[in-house]
Amino acid sequence: MLNISDLEFIIPCGGKSSRNYPHSKGIAHKSLLPFGDGRLIDFILQEIIAIGGRHITIVCSSDDVIDIFKEALKTDTQTEEKLRLKGLSAIADAIRRTFLPEQIDLKFTIQEKPLGTAHVLALAHRLSPNRHGVMIFPDDIIVSKDKNNTYLKRMVDVFFADPCQILLYGVPKENVSNNAILENKRLIEKPKNPSNFIALYSPVVLPKEALDFIEKQFCEIEKTGQMPAHLSGGEWVYVDGINAFLDAEPADTPFHIAVVPKATDDLLLDTGTLPLYQQAQLYALLKLSKFSTENKKYALKLLLEDITIS
Repeated sequence: MLNISDLEFIIPCGGKSSRNYPHSKGIAHKSLLPFGDGRLIDFILQEIIAIGGRHITIVCSSDDVIDIFKEALKTDTQTEEKLRLKGLSAIADAIRRTFLPEQIDLKFTIQEKPLGTAHVLALAHRLSPNRHGVMIFPDDIIVSKDKNNTYLKRMVDVFFADPCQILLYGVPKENVSNNAILENKRLIEKPKNPSNFIALYSPVVLPKEALDFIEKQFCEIEKTGQMPAHLSGGEWVYVDGINAFLDAEPADTPFHIAVVPKATDDLLLDTGTLPLYQQAQLYALLKLSKFSTENKKYALKLLLEDITIS
């Protein structure tokens, strides 16, 4: 029977984050942007830790970026204690949430060239070849009101019930032109004429067999130095990798794609662009922060001033 230790949680942190400029200009990666009392990466890591996840791989663009992440995530109990002695317990609590428990197996690997998210999966799988994978993009923030049954727990539970599934998180949208959708048992990236309006987001849960296939394909790419001719832009994204895996399987394969629908009380905060990130940060400051009461009072003061002026 599978358990949480059979999963490797994979967080891609190798992009330039240019869509979040100027906020992300000069920082190692957008996942280090502020989010409420912490950062985007802290929110994702705490979601993983909350369901018992232990094995985590962060994929970065260089050794320098890895060093920055290690510094950002290190335990600093000395500063925490100083804050508590000063009576600043709320800030000390916020800092503590950036510390990782000792039992967390945190690994880093480097994606030197932007070869796509399938390459991210291959690199992470080389470090943990015996585990299934859960890839979470750090700009897909999902807030579950039910902390005992979060979006991530639901997806993991569905996978454990049938480990031949490839799972994605599905959100109804009026416009899915910038998302992937599931159509005829395959993934369609940025559909021009969509057959449905269920946009797919991470987490993406993949069985070990799919990761084995993707990693093997990249071994061949590395030998030849050439990406497959049908791929545009020189990248092999996870959508292509999943479809290629299913296409290579026998007709009666038990492996298949399934969508875990967004729960009614889940809130998706897409932080992938500057205005969307700003809206997400406002939500976090007003709803998730330990200082939300003070933040709301200040926000209300500003809004009333605007009404008075107008």
